[in-house]
Amino acid sequence: MNPFEIPGPQLRRMGETRPLPGEAALLEGWLHSRRLVLLKTLLTRAERARLPAPQARALREHWALLEDAELHDPAAARGALGRPAAGNWLAHALAAPPGAPFTAALAGLGTLAATVALAAGCDFRLVLPATQGRLTLPGLGSYATSAPRVRIAATDTTVTFAPEDGRPLSVPREDLLGHRTVPQHGLGTAAPQGTDSPQGGPQSHWRPLTPLPGVPAVLDDQDPHLASETGRAGLAGLLPAAVTAPDEAYEWRELWTRALDLLREADPERATEVATLVRTVVPVLWERDGRASATRLAAPWAVLTTLPRTPEEMAEVLVHEVQHSKLAVLGGVVRLNEESAEAVYRVGWRSDPRPLGAVVQGTYAHLALADLWGRLARRASATPAERAAARRRAADFGAQVDHALFLLLGSGQLTRQGTEFVEGMRHRHERLSSPGVRAPGAREDTENAADRLTNGHFG
Repeated sequence: MNPFEIPGPQLRRMGETRPLPGEAALLEGWLHSRRLVLLKTLLTRAERARLPAPQARALREHWALLEDAELHDPAAARGALGRPAAGNWLAHALAAPPGAPFTAALAGLGTLAATVALAAGCDFRLVLPATQGRLTLPGLGSYATSAPRVRIAATDTTVTFAPEDGRPLSVPREDLLGHRTVPQHGLGTAAPQGTDSPQGGPQSHWRPLTPLPGVPAVLDDQDPHLASETGRAGLAGLLPAAVTAPDEAYEWRELWTRALDLLREADPERATEVATLVRTVVPVLWERDGRASATRLAAPWAVLTTLPRTPEEMAEVLVHEVQHSKLAVLGGVVRLNEESAEAVYRVGWRSDPRPLGAVVQGTYAHLALADLWGRLARRASATPAERAAARRRAADFGAQVDHALFLLLGSGQLTRQGTEFVEGMRHRHERLSSPGVRAPGAREDTENAADRLTNGHFG
C-alpha cells in the first residue's frame, strides 16, 4: 500500500518537469517521511539482532540524541537528516549482512546523530569510532586521527574532538556548520596536514567540505559510505574522486557559479530549483577521461559527476540529475509502474536494454533537457552558432523523448498514478514540439540522435 495518495492533476503537473510553486517543500517532506521509515526499519532490525551490550547501549544513546535534536529544532534536524550522505549511510546499513558487518554499520548512527544534533543546536558528548584514519560527520567534513575512538563534545560555541592518543582539537561551532576552514596554528587548533600538532603529538585536523558559492550546497569528496560502493551497481562504475589541490576546488566552484548564471539567464525558475534542491556535488571518475553523471536513488539531491568541460555542460548535468532526484523522492511515496524481469526496452540515450522504471527516469530527465536547450537557444546573449547548436541539441533530446513516451504508454506496466505522471510528460513534450519551438529540419532518427549526445548520464 502506498503511504501517499497524490491527486492525478498534481501528478500530471509534476510530470511536465517544470518547477512548481511549493514543490521543493513537498519533496522535502516526502523525503523526510521516507527517511524516518528507513530509520525505524533499521532500529527494528537492530533490536532483533541481539547486539552486544556496548553496541546496544550506544544505539540507545544515539537514538536518544536524534530525538533530542528533533525536539530542539525540528526544521534544522530535518534538513540535516535529509542530506545525501545520510541516505548513503542508511542504504549501507540496511544492506549490511547480519552479524559483525551489521553491528559495525550501526556505528554510523552515532556520526549521523552528532551531525543532526549540531545542526539543531544541541549540546552533547559522544565517543565515536574512527574508520581508516578519520571520523566523518556526514555533510560537514572529517576529523583526521590515528586514534580508534574520538570523544566529541559540543557546546553553544565550540565543538571539541578529543582522540584517545592525542591532544584535543577545538573548532568554532559556527565555522564547522558553515564549512569554514579553521585557523591552522595555535593551541587547540588544527596543524597543517603532514605536520605534527603544536603540542608535538600525533597530527590531527578538521577538514570541512568545500562550500559552493551562493547556495547551501557543498562539494563532497569525503563520504565513506559512497566510497564503499565502488565497483557495485549502485555507482554504475563511477569512482569517487578526491579534491586535493586548491585549484581543483576553485575550478568546481567556478563551473558551479557560471552554470547557475547561465540558468538564471535562460530559465530563472530552473536556476532556483537547482539552487534550492542540490545539496551536494560529488566529484567522480569514469573510464579514462570519460564524462558521466549519476544520481543514487538512496541519496537524492546529490549530483555525482565528472568535471564538466563547460558551463553549458555543467548546467545540463545539474538539471538532468535534479530530475532524477525529484523522481527518486516521488518513487518513494507512489508506485509509478510494475516491474517485470522479462520486459526491457531500447531507448535512444543508452546502448543497453532498460527496465521500465529506468525508462521513466530517463524520459523525465531528457524531457527537462529538451526544455533546457530550447531555452538556451533563445537567450539574448547567445551567438548565432550557439543558437543553432542548442536547437539541434533540443531537437535530439526531443526525438529521444518522443520514442520513449511511445514505449511507456504502450507498455501496459504503468500504474494508474504512473499513467497520470507520464501523461504530464507527454503534454509537455507536445508543447515543446509545437511549430516554432523545434528547430526546422531537425532529424527525428533516435539512433542518430543518440550518437550525437553524451551517453554518460546514468538513469
